[in-house]
Amino acid sequence: MLSSTLRNPRKCLFLLRSASRLPGLALSWDSRRPGTMAVSTLNRGLPLVAVCQVTSTPDKEQTFAACSGLVREAANLGACLAFLPEAFDFIARDPAETLQLSEPLGGDLVSRYAQLARECGLWISLGGFHERGQDWEQTQRIYNCHVLLDNKGSIVATYRKTHLCDVELPGQGSMCESNSTAPGPTLGSPISTPAGKVGLAICYDLRFPELSLALAQNGAEILTYPSAFGSVTGPAHWEVLLRARAIETQCYVVAAAQWGQHHEKRGSYGHSMVVDPWGVVVARCSEGPGLCLAHIDLAYLRQVRQHMPVAQHRRPDLYGNLGRPDL
Repeated sequence: MLSSTLRNPRKCLFLLRSASRLPGLALSWDSRRPGTMAVSTLNRGLPLVAVCQVTSTPDKEQTFAACSGLVREAANLGACLAFLPEAFDFIARDPAETLQLSEPLGGDLVSRYAQLARECGLWISLGGFHERGQDWEQTQRIYNCHVLLDNKGSIVATYRKTHLCDVELPGQGSMCESNSTAPGPTLGSPISTPAGKVGLAICYDLRFPELSLALAQNGAEILTYPSAFGSVTGPAHWEVLLRARAIETQCYVVAAAQWGQHHEKRGSYGHSMVVDPWGVVVARCSEGPGLCLAHIDLAYLRQVRQHMPVAQHRRPDLYGNLGRPDL
């Protein structure tokens, strides 16, 4: 339902929102703190997820230390699933360095995260791994691969980014992801996790509602968009796109983001957040590396869908089965 709240010196922000909810839902409030929900009463037993905000650099060891520290913190706070952003492994200075630093899924880095998942006893969404695929020797190109680990350290799902970001924006510069990265060939089916059924996507995929509709129509309850939005697109589009995807699919949307200056050539917007199925931002990170927490209330999700059954009102006879490819 609504997020738990906590503040710490790492500039993490955990929000309790008194914003508009679905009309008619009964909410309980703590009279000692006006406008604050009594989380301990309402959210007892609901799964807790952690959304991590980091500043990846070309230094893979430094970046791993930062990410693993946040995952351990998430486990200590009781999260069952921790989400890391796109490029959680590193952000290089140029395509040549990106290729040089990349690894296969069976390499050292993913193995270390698998061990971390086992040690902490929680699931980890590795939001965008620079993967040397099976065709690496032939193509010398990588995949932007979202990897989902369970609490035993097993890879339970992978999704290779299908929409590559080749854009040139005044004030933000150019980005041509396809210089070093190949597009993934397929979408993935939503995966059952302790928090709900999770549909995997990555960053630029956020701009394509067909993908989110495909995942929702195949059972997703949580959509995740690990990202590295820039200084121009972030303020203009980040939150409004996340809220739009949540409202149109009636899913939770979890968006772990890169923040800050990665090196002299690149910086990211941050503002990691969780949006509920009514479109309310229920948790958000403030400036700086850190994490935010949110409870996932699937009973509330079902209630939203029951009161406004948009999935039943679609007219494929008029516009086809948008978002209905074979997964």
